Amino acid sequence: MQPLTADDPPAIGPHRLLARLGAGGMGKVYLARTPDGHLCALKVVKEDLAHDNQFRARFAREVRTAQRVRGPFTPAVVDADPDAPEPWMATEYVPGPTLKEAVREVGHFPAESLLVLTLGLARALSTIHAAGLMHRDLKPSNILLSPRGPQVIDFGIARAVEGTVLTRTGQTFGTPSYTSPEQITGKNVTPLADVFSLGGAVIFAAGGMPPFGEGGPVNTLAKVMKADPNLAALPEGPLRDLVARCMAKDPEQRPDADSILRELSGLPLPSAAHGWLPTQVSRQIDAKAGETEQAKAAERTTVPLDTGPGQGGGSSWWRRRSVVVAAAAATALVLLGGGALAWTALPAGPEDEPDPTAGGSEEPGGEGGEETGDEGEAGTEESGHFGGFMYTLTFSEDGDHLHVFGSGTLSTWDWRDGEPVDEYPSALGADFTDSGYVATAVNEYIRVWEGGSDNRIAVLGQNEEFGMFDMAALTEDASTLATEASDDGTEDGDPILQTWDMESEEVVSVLPLDGYLHDLDYTPDGSMLVGASYNLGGEGTSFTIVWDAESGEELHRFEGEESSDFALSADGSTMVVLTDYTEVLMVDLTDGSTREMDMSDLGEDKVYEVALSPDGSIAYSGTSWPSSDTLVWETATGEVSPIEGLRLSEVIGVSADGEHIATTVTEDGYSTVRVLDTTDYEVVAEFS
Repeated sequence: MQPLTADDPPAIGPHRLLARLGAGGMGKVYLARTPDGHLCALKVVKEDLAHDNQFRARFAREVRTAQRVRGPFTPAVVDADPDAPEPWMATEYVPGPTLKEAVREVGHFPAESLLVLTLGLARALSTIHAAGLMHRDLKPSNILLSPRGPQVIDFGIARAVEGTVLTRTGQTFGTPSYTSPEQITGKNVTPLADVFSLGGAVIFAAGGMPPFGEGGPVNTLAKVMKADPNLAALPEGPLRDLVARCMAKDPEQRPDADSILRELSGLPLPSAAHGWLPTQVSRQIDAKAGETEQAKAAERTTVPLDTGPGQGGGSSWWRRRSVVVAAAAATALVLLGGGALAWTALPAGPEDEPDPTAGGSEEPGGEGGEETGDEGEAGTEESGHFGGFMYTLTFSEDGDHLHVFGSGTLSTWDWRDGEPVDEYPSALGADFTDSGYVATAVNEYIRVWEGGSDNRIAVLGQNEEFGMFDMAALTEDASTLATEASDDGTEDGDPILQTWDMESEEVVSVLPLDGYLHDLDYTPDGSMLVGASYNLGGEGTSFTIVWDAESGEELHRFEGEESSDFALSADGSTMVVLTDYTEVLMVDLTDGSTREMDMSDLGEDKVYEVALSPDGSIAYSGTSWPSSDTLVWETATGEVSPIEGLRLSEVIGVSADGEHIATTVTEDGYSTVRVLDTTDYEVVAEFS
C-alpha cells in the first residue's frame, strides 16, 4: 500500500481515494471509502484500454454479470461505471496478502491449509460459474488470503481484456504457468479451464513454485501443453490425486468445481481454534490491517463525507451483506463431529436455479422448488436503495404500478406509496407485458410468470442445444417469446435470434444476428419484432432491425457506427429510433418512411435513451448527466418543444395513458426513481 500522489484524483465516482494498492496491465487499484463509510478496492482502467471500444463493451457486460456473483469467497462488486472516461469497478476490500505474496515471504503451506485453500477456491469458482462467468485468469496474485478463507478477485476481467489493445500489441493477459491448454489453443474453453488454474495455484502454495517451474513464456506454454506438472510438493493422498486430475490436459478428465467440493468436504481440517492459515500469514494480515488504519488516519478531511440518498442512519446493503458473509464464513469453518467441514451451510449460488434435468413445464413450488433471489440481492426491502445500474422502468397497464429492472433489482412497486409489491429473481434480460406476463433471461434458461412472481408458468431452454440467453421479449398474449441466444450454447458462440412457441415450449425459428442485442420488443399486436444492437469492438455497424414476426423477413433496418436504440408507440404504427447518440428518427412502420428530429439544441450532451408518448405524438430523450434541458419533440414536425427544467435520465418509462413519466436520478452510485406528471412535468412521487 502506498500513499496517494499529486497525480491521483481525490475521488473516483462517489468514492473517496485513500491510498494506492497497486497497478498492473489493467490499470491502477486504490483503497477507497464508499459514500456510506465502508472500504472498497477500486480498479481504474488504464487510458489505452479506456479508448478501446471493444474493451468498453465487454467490460460493461462482464461487470453486469459479475454484480450477480454473491458468495463468501468472492468479494462483491459494489459499484462500477463502465461509461466513465476512465472506466472503473469497485469491490469489497479484503485486508490481506495475495497467495503469491504469502508464499514468497513465508514459504509453502502445510497440508491442512492446502485443503482449506482448495475447498475455498472451489467454492469461489462454483459461485462464479453459477453466475455465468469464467475467471480465465485464476493465479496466486488473484487470490487474497483472509481469516474467513481465500478470496478470489478479478473474475470476468480477463474476458473483457481479450482482443483489446493489450493483446493486440503483443502483451498477454494472464500468467502462462496457470493457463490451461485449451486457452492456449483457443479451442473448447469452458469453466473447466478455471479448474486447471486452481490446481496450479494449489501446487504453488504447496511448494513455492509454479506447476511447470520457472522459465520464459514460450518455454512455459510448451510445458503446459506437453509436460506433467510438478506434484511432488503436495502431500500424498486424496488432495494430490485430486489436483493431478485438475491438471489433466483433456478438460473432460477434470472434475468441475462442485465435484471438488463433494470429494474434499469430508476430510479433516485444521482446528478452528488455530484458524486455517500459517501463523506467519496471519501476521501478514495484521500488517495489512495496520496499513489500512494508517491510510484511514491520513484520510483527507477537507471534503465532507457524503452519505448519499437513503444512507442516513439505516442499515446499508453493504453492512447487511457483511453480516451475512461473516456468518456464512464462520459457519463454514466450524468443525462438525469427526472434523468434517459443513460446506452445505454456505449460501447457494446467485439463485436456486431450476433443476437442469427437469422439463420446461416444471410447476412453481413443486419438487424443483421456486427460485429465490440471493440474500441482499434485490435492492428493495433488504437494501433500502437501488444499487448498480438501472435498465428499464415499465408502467403496468392501469398505471398504478411501476416495474423496476436493474442490476440490483427486478421488482414491482406501488409508485404512489413508494412500496414494493412484488419481486422476481435477478436476471440479465426482462420483459413486462401490459397483459401481466413477465419473462426473464438468465444465461442457461428463460422463465415466464403470469400475474406475479408466485405463478411461474414456464422454464424454457434447459434441455436445448442453444443457451446463454440474455434477452427476452413476449407478445401480449404470451403465445410467442423471442430471445437472443448463442449458436453453440456458450458465451463464445455467435449471436442468434430465437422464437419460441409458448404452448409447445419449442423453438420455432432461428435467425442469425449481425451483432449483440441490447433491446428487443414486439409491437403491441405481435406482428413485428424489433431489436437494437451495439457495435462490439468498433468493427462493422450497429443496427435497429424490424422483422416480420411470423416469417422472420427483415422489413426495415437503420444502421449506425456505435449504437442504436428504439421505442414503440402504443398502437405499434410508429417508432422512434436513436442512432449513435446524436440522431433521432421518427419511423412509420407501415412503409419505413422516416422524419428527422431537430438535434440543434443537444449541445454537449448525447442522447442515450428515447421514449414515445402512447399516441406517438411526442418523443422524449434521455441523457447521462444532462447539462441542458431534455429534448422533447413534436413528432409530426420534428421540432423541439421546449420544456424548461425537464431533465430525464437514460432510463425513461411512459404510462399507458401518457399522464406520467418515470425516470431515475443517480447520486453516489445509488438510484432514486422519480415519477413526473406530464401536465406540468412536476415530480409527484419519488422512491428508493
